[in-house]
Amino acid sequence: MNRLQAEQDTNPDTLAASLRCELASRKPVVEASDGAVPAGVLVPLHFHDDKWHVILNIRSQHVSHHQGEVAFPGGRLEPGDVDMTACALRESWEEMGINPEDVDVLGPLDATLTRTNFLVWPTIGVIPHPYDFKPDSREVAAVLDIPLHTMIDGSAVLHEARLNADGTLLRRKAYGHDGHLIFGATAWILSDLLEVINKIGTATGE
Repeated sequence: MNRLQAEQDTNPDTLAASLRCELASRKPVVEASDGAVPAGVLVPLHFHDDKWHVILNIRSQHVSHHQGEVAFPGGRLEPGDVDMTACALRESWEEMGINPEDVDVLGPLDATLTRTNFLVWPTIGVIPHPYDFKPDSREVAAVLDIPLHTMIDGSAVLHEARLNADGTLLRRKAYGHDGHLIFGATAWILSDLLEVINKIGTATGE
């Protein structure tokens, strides 16, 4: 049993503390980023109904990139952002009404390069439940609340394949939930999070 599954019926604070410790001990890996636009996203977690959940959104048709796709709240780094975490928190406030003061920041994951040449820096954070989201309809069409265990136990796992410019085939995980496809950088970030959670469970023998 991994750490996430063990926490379903026990104290959720234990997983949050373990994630905080593990993320603090890692140096985030950064992909090649020549000319890429730096951006920050928040990966919001919360605990309810005896399960950990991750919050995503469906992007509106009015945004400049990735219209209609499932994504984490976030956007490009602005001059007033002191770091990538500040960027993620500001964007989450603007997009979904998540107050930065309500986010317990656990730490960063590896940076991910998107197909539209954004270098995305994810920050993991825990928010309270229930939460009164206030999505900006210009950017967000809907809020998704997905149990993490469906991705760990394989019931939501799909796969995507892309042909690179050099003719090689890139294969990576994707996820499905309630008729929605989670793919690309969002799925890769989720996979990184689940790998960290599984590592915690392996290290503790769970």
